[in-house]
Amino acid sequence: MHLVFYDGECGFCDHVVQFLLRRDNSQIFSFAPLQGSTAKELLKNLPKKYWNEDSLVLIQNYKTSEQRFYILGKAALRILWLLGGRWSLLGWISFLPGWLYNWIYRIIAKNRHRLFNKAACVIPDPNSKNRFLP
Repeated sequence: MHLVFYDGECGFCDHVVQFLLRRDNSQIFSFAPLQGSTAKELLKNLPKKYWNEDSLVLIQNYKTSEQRFYILGKAALRILWLLGGRWSLLGWISFLPGWLYNWIYRIIAKNRHRLFNKAACVIPDPNSKNRFLP
């Protein structure tokens, strides 16, 4: 299982989580908002700059001794890699250095509120509520 932290007050982030829920047939991902108690506990050792809403954080192999943390663009691309299938074609980029693509992530993160308002947030959906942590 892998844990994805997202901005719980962002309509764009909501769409991304909905995208993952629809394509994650094996249910390998769980989700938690960056503003929640799970993030406060599990991310407390990450540098503070990654605690803001502009960050996407992935804990791969959550609750195992082999867990690994990924942030920003590397987290987004690693999620695609783990999703598998045709998405892994984009996800392979996660094996390259982050400076090659994190600038794209930062542009999207900076402008996401203009594209989607937070009133659009509909997660967690009652059918997938068990996949969300507080």
